[in-house]
Amino acid sequence: MGMRGPTPRPTALVVLEGNPGKRAINRSEPKPRMKAPACPGHLDEQAKVEWKRLVPIIHHMKLLTEADYIALANLCMAYSRMVRAEKKLAEGGLLYKTQSGYVQQSPLLSVINSSVETITKLCREFGLTPSSRSRIQLQSKDREHSGDDILDF
Repeated sequence: MGMRGPTPRPTALVVLEGNPGKRAINRSEPKPRMKAPACPGHLDEQAKVEWKRLVPIIHHMKLLTEADYIALANLCMAYSRMVRAEKKLAEGGLLYKTQSGYVQQSPLLSVINSSVETITKLCREFGLTPSSRSRIQLQSKDREHSGDDILDF
């Protein structure tokens, strides 16, 4: 059985937001190094392009650590999968006729919708959606410094 309640927000985001819920911050949480992970070799070309686009953005926001390798790779692969499915959908159309003559929506729509859901969830984790970004308020010292000091609570 899984954990109850909503998924906890990443501590880095809670700290940057000024801890709006005033809940206790886990001071013994592991603190991976603020270092961009290397791009995984298994990503396809579209996913690698997205990786190269996202890493500087998330790193600049001081939210990217060496431990984010898998989550960021999943985000990039989901994006690549969605782009490929969208291109195929544009070629074949939203509807198709089955052998028995029924008109159905393309199965690509479920691939696209699933990818969009994954992308949205992972973008929230990295502060990449407008709503997750709007909750972040950098303190003046955080704007002046760079590196690990943001996660020093």
